[in-house]
Amino acid sequence: MQCTKVSGAADQLLDPAAAAWASVPPETLTMSATPLANQPSEYIKASRDEKQIGKCRSLEVQAAHNGNDVFFRLSWGDESENNKEVIDTNMFPDGCGILMPIGGGDTPIEEMGSKDVPVNAWFWRANYKQDEARNTIAHGLGSTEFSKKSPIRARGAWQQGKWSVVFTRPLSVPELQQEAVQLAVGKTVKVGFAVWEGGSGERAGVKSFSKEWRELALEA
Repeated sequence: MQCTKVSGAADQLLDPAAAAWASVPPETLTMSATPLANQPSEYIKASRDEKQIGKCRSLEVQAAHNGNDVFFRLSWGDESENNKEVIDTNMFPDGCGILMPIGGGDTPIEEMGSKDVPVNAWFWRANYKQDEARNTIAHGLGSTEFSKKSPIRARGAWQQGKWSVVFTRPLSVPELQQEAVQLAVGKTVKVGFAVWEGGSGERAGVKSFSKEWRELALEA
């Protein structure tokens, strides 16, 4: 997967409809349901039908950088826009995320990393404030923790049955050495993706995800 070098300020490229995205080649990924066996909650394992989760089965990803900041544009079909706080136990906000192993080592994507090789996740939900996104770290299933401060911004737009969400963050965030993946032009990083369809009751570990790490190369 290529992270294309582009010109443009972060505020410009943060717009999912920005013209600059037309020059960034997309890659379509097949998404799968997270196995119920990998859910940390016994209640979820007992109460959910695996055939009824993982509604998003195709995700279009575009990646770019301007030498200072990195950008990911995620697009997927979703018939309903769920952007409110939880209404009942069967409906949640839509969301998406990006996952990378800290330190670049090999670690299980389906188990949210391991004790030896944790993962850094970028997380957005449709009910967050404008440009808000969370930075998280996990050492395995059920261990996700949010950073006190997040260097990530994200902006989403739903139109005619489709979400488009852009994440951006400085390539390097030295103040979060233990909680964030450090990126650099000319280098590669493993990356994975997740999508939650809130209208189908997806939240936490109940989601669609890309089953294998992809190598993302930041164009020099």
